[in-house]
Amino acid sequence: MKKQISTLFAALLTTLLFAQSPKTVVVEHFTNTRCSICASKNPGFYQTMSNYPQVIHIAIHPSAPYSNCYFNQQNVAENDGRTNFYNAYGSTPRAALNGMLLPIGGTILNNTTLDTALGQTSPILVTVTEQQITTDSVRIRVVVHTTGSIQFTPVKLFVAVTEEPVNYNAPNGETVHHDVFRKALTDVAGNAFALAALNDSTVLEYTYYVNSGWVMSNLRTVAFVQKSSNKYVLNAGRSEGVEAMNTTGINQVEANAFNIYPNPVADYLIISGYANAGMPIKVLDISGRVILERTLNENTTQIDVSNLQSGIYFLQAANTTGKFVKQ
Repeated sequence: MKKQISTLFAALLTTLLFAQSPKTVVVEHFTNTRCSICASKNPGFYQTMSNYPQVIHIAIHPSAPYSNCYFNQQNVAENDGRTNFYNAYGSTPRAALNGMLLPIGGTILNNTTLDTALGQTSPILVTVTEQQITTDSVRIRVVVHTTGSIQFTPVKLFVAVTEEPVNYNAPNGETVHHDVFRKALTDVAGNAFALAALNDSTVLEYTYYVNSGWVMSNLRTVAFVQKSSNKYVLNAGRSEGVEAMNTTGINQVEANAFNIYPNPVADYLIISGYANAGMPIKVLDISGRVILERTLNENTTQIDVSNLQSGIYFLQAANTTGKFVKQ
């Protein structure tokens, strides 16, 4: 079996892909800091969500039923706009699972419903990275990879900044608020875009300014690709956080100074082209978990990957004299 290897340095780099990709489940949660029903149901909802760390969650605060909701007042148009996108305005708490609005019931979301949504695959893979570029601005890079046969068109991409956690003593008694929707980087209904051909990628970049009330280290960016026809989420990605500005004098190394081959690989991956020994490298799986760690030799390192299952992997490489970016 062959594995696909991609290089990355803090921010994701372009990768060649194949076959179906693991699908990330998305839960959009509509709540309100003055809603007493939210205060009674949200703890159980968050307890459920804590059992599924792989699920992307975003908390949206519409101005109905209470227009003086603290988080809504910080961004009225976009909180209300995303809620109206699902025709969920006027009733909290509610949730949309993978773009499908769930019915009002005793619980917001249960384990059975989430379990049913897990374990699926998608013909696309969405990756999101973000890097601080000034003291108060961040650049986002969203890469949508086409890994399998596409049977649908058209699609939209929704990109948003969230903050986790936010401590605030709300009038309804809630004190900790999770994955708070801060800002949309696209239209609240998403922006239309064209998916790339098989084994190719569509790359989009955005820049936003950090509000003085936000904690930069708590910010994450999420990106959802949805069918235009029915809002169904085809796949999604979430950043690992904002990479701090380069203040150490480390310089970026030219991409052509670093080569990996063969790719896809079955048994041994060759890494060559870097003249300094001692550079640590890591092979990560699609969830970001470190699978292998090695140190580069003077000119070439051969890595045995024969024990890895067929899939998509990332190669991370950096040291004190340079950081690799390969596209």
